[in-house]
Order: sequence, then C-alpha cells, then structure tokens
Amino acid sequence: MVAVNLLKRLAAPAFLVFAVSLPEFAFAQQSAPANAPSLSQPPNPAYLAGFPPRDRVMLNIHGSTPLDSLERQVATLHQLMKIVARLQMAQGRAFNSATADEQRLTEFYAKASDELAQRYLKTAPPDGAKSFQEAVARYELDQGLSDQVNALLAPPTLTEIQRINGTANAQTQARVDQIRRDNANGVVPTQAPVSPAAGEQSPFIRNDPGTLAVRRCLELGGGDLECIGKGFTTGLFDLVGVNVKALTPPTMPPGVRMGGTYKTAQGLALAFGSETVAIGGCGKLVEDGRHYSVTRRGNLLDVSIDNASKPLVVSLGPDGQILGPTAFDLDGRIITGYRTYWVEERRVSDNSIVPGSGHEVQEPIYGPKTERCTFSSLRATAPVVAEGSLIGSIVGIATGAPANPAAQRSGAAEAPAGARMAGTYAGGGLQLEFHPTTVVMDCGEAHVLQPYTVENHADRLTVTVKNGTTPVPLALQADGSLAGMGTIDVTGRVVTGTTDTAVTYAPRVARCSAALLSPKR
Repeated sequence: MVAVNLLKRLAAPAFLVFAVSLPEFAFAQQSAPANAPSLSQPPNPAYLAGFPPRDRVMLNIHGSTPLDSLERQVATLHQLMKIVARLQMAQGRAFNSATADEQRLTEFYAKASDELAQRYLKTAPPDGAKSFQEAVARYELDQGLSDQVNALLAPPTLTEIQRINGTANAQTQARVDQIRRDNANGVVPTQAPVSPAAGEQSPFIRNDPGTLAVRRCLELGGGDLECIGKGFTTGLFDLVGVNVKALTPPTMPPGVRMGGTYKTAQGLALAFGSETVAIGGCGKLVEDGRHYSVTRRGNLLDVSIDNASKPLVVSLGPDGQILGPTAFDLDGRIITGYRTYWVEERRVSDNSIVPGSGHEVQEPIYGPKTERCTFSSLRATAPVVAEGSLIGSIVGIATGAPANPAAQRSGAAEAPAGARMAGTYAGGGLQLEFHPTTVVMDCGEAHVLQPYTVENHADRLTVTVKNGTTPVPLALQADGSLAGMGTIDVTGRVVTGTTDTAVTYAPRVARCSAALLSPKR
C-alpha cells in the first residue's frame, strides 16, 4: 500500500516527488540530541526527537582524510533529509503533509550541509567543486555509510522506519515474485489498460527523470520499493544539478567480454568482470583490476590482459577451460608497510577541534613486485552474477543487495562462466542492451528483460536471446555487428496507473527487424 501510494504521488502533475527505498535498520541505543533544531516539545511526530544534531554527525562520521571526512558528513546530512522525507510517506499520511517540525528539521540539515560544503568549496581548486559533488553523491548511496547513519538514530525512529518498510514489503513481495516468474516464462500480463477519461492526461505521461526511471524499472519487472528508490535518486540528483552521468562508469564498448571465475588446481584465479579481471593467488601480488580485451581465433577466444612488461594472453577453448603460459612474469604491487597518521575533526563555526574526534588512520604502502606464476588449465568455478539487484543493475539503482535475494539464489541473476556480451546494438527498430547476465530488448513501446547465451564455434560466434517461445539467434559479423533473420515480435508491458493496492499494466507487443544490428558507440 505504501509503495503504491508513493507511485501515485510520482504521477502528480504539478509536484516533483521523490521516494527512497531504505535498507533494514540496525538498532542502536543512544541519548536524545543536545543541540537539535528548534522543535516543539514534544516534536510532531514524536520520533523526530531521535534524529542527531550536526555535531554528533561530525563526531561520529569521519574518513581517511579531512576532505574525505567532510564529504561523508555532507552525505550523511543528505541521507538524514531523505529519511525525514521517507517517514512522511507512512500509510495514512496525506500527500505533501509535512509538519512544521519536519520542515524545520529538513531545513536544519540542509543549512548544516551547505555550511559544511562551503567550508571546502570557497577555497577549492577549479576542478575541486565537481569532484566534491560527485564524492558526496557516491557516499549518499554507500551502504557502509548508511549503516553509520542508522546508528545515529534513536530506537523509536528506527522502529518507525522499520514499520513503514515492513508494511510495504509484505504487500509487494508476492506481486514482485509473480512479475519475475511471468517475465522468466514469457507470460504476457493480463491487466486491462486503464484509459484516461476524455480530455484528461494519463497519470504517467510526465517526463521528469525520476518518473521515467520508475516506469522503466517497473515495466522491466522491478519491485515497487527498489523502483521507487531509483526514482528518488534520479529525481534528487536532477533537482540539485548533480551530473549523474559523471557518477556512472562509462558505457562498455560493444563486443565480446568474459564473465565468471576460473581457477587452477594450485589456487590461482581469474575473476572476470565486464571491464576488468582480478588475478588472485599469484604470489603476494595485490588483486588489482586489470583491463582486458577479447578476440576470436577460430573456436578459441583469446583474452589479452594488461601487464606492464608484456600482456598476459590466455585462451578460452570449446571445452570451457582457459589455457595460458605455464610460466609467466606478472607485474604488480605488494604491500610493503603501513602509514599511520592522526585525524581530528574541526567545527565549522570557529575551527576548533571536536572533542573526542581524534583517531588513527592506516594507509597501506605499496611497492612494485614481479611474480612468476602458472596460468595453464583454469577451470570455471563460479558463474557470472549480476551485481546487487538484477533490475537495479540494469536501470542504475545503487543498492547493496538484491531486492529479492531468493530470486538471485535461484539463478535468475546468474549466467554460466564464459563468453558474454557488452554494449548496445540497434537496427530495424530493435535495440539490444547487453549486461553481464541479461539483455534489455526494446522494440517500439515494448521492452523486456531476457537472458541470453554466447557460443563460439569454429566458423562463427552466436548470441541467442530468449524471447518467449521464439529464441532470437544472432551471429557476430567481422565488422562487429550482429546479424539475424527476418522480423521478431517483442512482448512487454507498460504502466497505465495505480489502484489502492497495485500498479496496473497493459501488454505491449511490437514487431521489429532483427536482420542487422549495428553497435552503438
């Protein structure tokens, strides 16, 4: 009910609404804040008394350097504002019904965060403001910092947050599971479309970034809470002018990639991500990520891995094993010691040291090292796993865990170790956006999330996309394009509105050509 009501608010035509999906909160006993903003006695609602003052944030939140501490503290104040907004969305609360105390608390945190930020921005170098903004935005989505923020809240406040999230989770989980089962089986949703009355606009025609993100997330099968979280993040960043694209890793160039983990009998491991591979178990070398490239050589896929002196080249064969040199000098770095220094926090008002804030910070010291290791006969030991939420990894939700862990354990977010695809291909009205374990198919108004497989044969590499009962085979061409045959029908769904208990959808079927899809760079 709560989540659905939030979606209704997203549809409000004259108000930009944000919603946030909060993690489960750990309980931490603490006293009431001593220098909280001026709230009524007792505040309305009463749980506002459990929010921390600025000085407690500065005392408890710190990082590896003074600047890192400042970035974390500003992000913490932003997270506290989000929590105040989330609590206003409890079941039974009217739309846009913030109390005077809620408004004062939000204004207090906003002013405090601005004062902290200005402390650095007034003297920051030309590119410092941008890097500061981006660091704060990343910390706002950092699970570790969220746990620290939770510990600043008093038990009554934590209890209220848990109650609100629990109510929404209980009502949406069954529906989320069914949506995912339907998507996996190619079932077309049966809800009838909801048409607006004559002269009215559809409640979901708004084009602000938050609403668009929520719609696409829901239509691809995401749960209410995780999709609302995406809407909040996208909308908030757009409102304050943060360049979300600058926070997102660059889009992978289209082409063949690798996924999964491979190990030798002696324990040396290659753990592939879409962009880098971590090499573990090679002497004492640190497992730094190394860029790699993949090229076809008949029925072999040659993987060239970055190395200072010369690239390390291994090959994935048709038997699923990786073969490489029996002795190779791998260049890297090892930890040679630790640097220890003392960090203290200072007040913004008078630059005095915050009592008790001093603490030691250790940073590793690295030195170059070359180790000789064996890279022959590596077998697959772990599959490709989507990072965090399956839908979140597609639409950019930065959560630390999947919204439905059972779905991930069942293999819905996994693919066998081996060749994968990356990037976007388009042509004939069809667009395929490849991710480590899934591909998003877009055809007209229809879009759907599907698994895919990659097979390398002696004469060709084929990518087969599951599309209901009619798989779509595509062959990789010499120029990097994907070639198929004829036209295909893509079945998806669109959000049409909400009722008191559910989001309503209408099926969409569109026909596109799959004859030739060119990589989008």
